[in-house]
Amino acid sequence: MTRYARLFQFWIFLLATTYLSLTSGPPDALEVFSDKIIHCVGYLLLMLSCDLAYWPGRKLVGKIMFLFGFSIIIEVFQHFIPHRQLSGLDILANLTGLIWGLLIIVYLKPMVSKIAQQDM
Repeated sequence: MTRYARLFQFWIFLLATTYLSLTSGPPDALEVFSDKIIHCVGYLLLMLSCDLAYWPGRKLVGKIMFLFGFSIIIEVFQHFIPHRQLSGLDILANLTGLIWGLLIIVYLKPMVSKIAQQDM
C-alpha cells in the first residue's frame, strides 16, 4: 500500500467517524449492537488505521493523545446536537478501544516483523 493510500484510508475513516458521531442518530443497522461496543471497536480500528498511516509502530503516545482529544471534542459537540448527549461512558469506551489498539500494535509488531523476515 502506498503512503498516500495509507494516509487516505485514515482521513476517510476519521471523516466517517466524525459524520456518524455528529449526525442526529446512528444508522438503524448499528442499533443492533451496544453503543459502547461500537465506540470501543470504532476507536480500536481508528487507532490501527492511524498507526498504519503515520509512523507505524512509533509515536504511539502522540497518536493516542490526538485520537483521545478528538474523541473528547466530538463528545462535547454532541451536547449541542438534538437527540445526542455528552457521555463520559462513551469517552471511556473510546479510550478503551484506543488502548486495545495500542496493545495489538505493540504485541503483534514482533510477530509481523518475524513473519516478514521469514518471507525474505
